[in-house]
Amino acid sequence: MTISKPAARRHVLQETDAEADRQLNTLTGWRRFIDGPPTPPVLASRSAWQQMNPAERDLYDESRLDHHARMLTVATSFVERTAICGRRLVLLNRHAISARRGLIVSGPAGTGKTIAITQLGLSHELLDRARHPHATHRIPVVYVTVPPAATARMIATEFARFLGLPVRARSNMTDIIEAVVGVCTDTRTALVLVDELHNISLTSRHGAEVADTLKYFSERLPATFVYAGIDIGESGLLSGTRGAQIAGRFTLIPS
Repeated sequence: MTISKPAARRHVLQETDAEADRQLNTLTGWRRFIDGPPTPPVLASRSAWQQMNPAERDLYDESRLDHHARMLTVATSFVERTAICGRRLVLLNRHAISARRGLIVSGPAGTGKTIAITQLGLSHELLDRARHPHATHRIPVVYVTVPPAATARMIATEFARFLGLPVRARSNMTDIIEAVVGVCTDTRTALVLVDELHNISLTSRHGAEVADTLKYFSERLPATFVYAGIDIGESGLLSGTRGAQIAGRFTLIPS
C-alpha cells in the first residue's frame, strides 16, 4: 500500500507539531513540562517481548528509553539555592512599582543552569496553580531563549512566540511589545525566565538594543526576571553603563 503525498505531508506536519509541543519556549511545551512526565509504558513480560517482531520490539524499547530519558531532576544544592532565591525575589517584587530585583544564574557550560531556572519556574507555577486552581487563563511563567546574533525584534518575537501571538512581517516593535505586555499583564505573569543570555554582546549595536529591550520588558511587566547564561560575569555583560544597571539590580548565583 502506498501513502498519498497529501497524507504523507500531514503525517510529517503532525510529527513536527508534536516535536514543537515538547519545546520549553512555547506555552504548550512549557505546560507539558509542568504537567510532568507521561504515564510509564506498560511493562511487557519476557515471553511477550520475545514474541514481538523486530519492528514492535524496537518501538517498545524506544518508548521505555524515552520514558527513562525524562526522569526526575535531582535537587542539588545549586538547584535548591536558585529556587529559594528566586521565590523570595518574586515575593519581594510582588508590590514593587519600579526597580524590581532580578536573578542571574551564571557558570560554565553544562553545569545545570537551565535545569535550575526551569525548576524555579516549575515550583512557581505549581504554587500558582495551587492558589488559583480554577483560573485556567493564567500564565504565571514565561520562558524564552536568546537566539544567536539576536536583534531587538528577534527577542520580542521570542516572547510573542511563547505566548502564541501571531507576528506578521509588517508588525513593528511597538506592536509586538504592546501585545506581549498586554497578554502577560492580563494572565498575571509573575516570573520571566531568559536563557542563553551569553548570546548578547553589549559591544555590538544589536546586542545593546537587545539588552535595552529586555530592560524595557522588565520595566513594563510586573514580573521578576531571571537570566541564565555561560560565564556572565566574565563576558562583559555586567560592565559599562548598561552592565552596571544590570549588576545593580540582579543577584548573581554561580553554578
